[in-house]
Amino acid sequence: MPRYFFHVRQGDTLSTDDDGQELADVRAARHEAINTGREIMGERLLHGGELNGRIIEIADENGQVLDRVSSNDVLFRDGEYQSYADDVTQSAPVNTPRE
Repeated sequence: MPRYFFHVRQGDTLSTDDDGQELADVRAARHEAINTGREIMGERLLHGGELNGRIIEIADENGQVLDRVSSNDVLFRDGEYQSYADDVTQSAPVNTPRE
């Protein structure tokens, strides 16, 4: 299986992933990058910090950047807020009127 590396770029700062992950293909790597972006955004929401401007660069074993996932890619799809099938808040109790 190919190994993909997820480098995080914030402005001029690049945090490199030296370990990478073995994944089936670039599509699986993009899915992983989006999940990582969700985790980063969640931490920023809880603890403060910028939500926008971060890019996760997906690179192959040769260092070639194959794809990029931005904060907007995590939040939006086709101009609409994105929802996720694994969204745990969907199973949270809903305010229902008491009788």
